[in-house]
Amino acid sequence: MEANRRLLLKKLAREGRARAMHELALICRARRERRHWLEASARKGYVPSMILLALECDDREQRNRWLREAAEEGEPVAMYYYAMECGDRAVKCRWLRRAAQRGHTAAMYELGMTTDDPDERRQWLSDAATEGHVPAMHAVALECDDPRQRNRWLREAAANGWQPAVEILERTSSGAACVALGAG
Repeated sequence: MEANRRLLLKKLAREGRARAMHELALICRARRERRHWLEASARKGYVPSMILLALECDDREQRNRWLREAAEEGEPVAMYYYAMECGDRAVKCRWLRRAAQRGHTAAMYELGMTTDDPDERRQWLSDAATEGHVPAMHAVALECDDPRQRNRWLREAAANGWQPAVEILERTSSGAACVALGAG
């Protein structure tokens, strides 16, 4: 079965089908052959191959080139990874915003932690927390004025194993966390 699949994928890849090239790369044992098929697929514009090449690449310039190409194709994961590689803060925020607007929760969190705009910060952190991003839950709790909401987010983060939230809740006798947040 595996041999038949490999033969079919090779046939389709030689015909120039990008997805077949990608699938073939995933089952290749030889690193050189794997790289060949990933690059061929990426050059045809297949975004998953671009991302894999970027993540496997040791050369930062080449990694960023593949991430940027995939990001420009509209892939939120690539936008996020490209943003995290950017040294320029404005460029980083621009790519994080694009990824966040497409629903990437880690990008929402990073944008919330990176932006200088307090309203934007609160909004992106809240969106990320609502989507289940645990560090965002903790960040929202720390900025929350309403003790009930603060406690809700701390409990949610703690229930998901976020140790800083667990520690804050443990430092309070009632678990309300209001006093602990003020102390620190």
